[in-house]
Amino acid sequence: MLGLLRRIVRSCVVLALVLSGPAMAGSYPERAVTIVVPFEAGGSTDVSARVVAKALAEALHQPVVILNQPGAGGRIGTRRVATSEPDGYTLLWGSGSTLAVAPVLYPDQTYLTTLVPVSLGALQPFVFVTSPATGARNLSDLVAQARAKPGVLNFASAGIGSSNHLLGEILMAATGASFVHVPYKGSVSARDAVISGDAQLMDEVLAPLLAQIRSGQLLPLMVTSETRDSALPHVPTAREAGVPDLSITGFFGLMAPPKTSPEIVTALNAAMKKALASAELRKSFETMSFDVGNGSAEDLSALIIRGRERYGRIVAERKITVN
Repeated sequence: MLGLLRRIVRSCVVLALVLSGPAMAGSYPERAVTIVVPFEAGGSTDVSARVVAKALAEALHQPVVILNQPGAGGRIGTRRVATSEPDGYTLLWGSGSTLAVAPVLYPDQTYLTTLVPVSLGALQPFVFVTSPATGARNLSDLVAQARAKPGVLNFASAGIGSSNHLLGEILMAATGASFVHVPYKGSVSARDAVISGDAQLMDEVLAPLLAQIRSGQLLPLMVTSETRDSALPHVPTAREAGVPDLSITGFFGLMAPPKTSPEIVTALNAAMKKALASAELRKSFETMSFDVGNGSAEDLSALIIRGRERYGRIVAERKITVN
């Protein structure tokens, strides 16, 4: 009888060990996950990340915390994630600025190629705006002012080397207008500069500017989507405004540190797809005029590659250099 009991105990121990292996491997996440936003609070990267974080927390059954780490056009926060432990607990909410623009402007961005795409999260066109105080009624009016007073009107951006910066460069190249580029620490600061009259032009994806546009503090000049945006149906597209080179869509997605295991990436991707399908997220994105991403890591990777190719050509043609 004693021998039988010992055999039963040994069998139970073996069974427990067998069962605990997959359970331990599949236990991610066991604690809070941090998503680094490499720009200031209130900008497009931040507001989209916060909506996603809330839905992702429900999908992962763990808290998801947003950590804003702005500076150097998004490079500081991005580098933090690129040098983090590949354990799935420190992630990046990347954008076209950090993932597609920075690599073609800065020689120290080779580490970006090692970040692991997890999920395409959101898309949104850019909108170019000015202040009603300029007297411009449309893009042609403001371009005419800049041509008449070269080097006098200011163009605000979220930082040197940001998408906002390069889109402004494309506008100047396409129209012959001469604005003075003034970089700020983020899109919120750039927006406030236009409202106050310190700058006369800026571009950003729609969400952070929508309230000020609707209140009349900012005048929209054009959107960069191929078709007019439903939130601004009376605002022409870049193609309609005569600058088809500015038909560019901004994108945002979740990235993991280099060498993150395929199992963790798969778990995160599945959670992101669940989060992006939630009714609450879709309602929030609709309110802010974001298009919901499809959750595909492959599509996010393709957007990054195409963005780098396109911005690389712009940088070469305009001979843009940064320190």
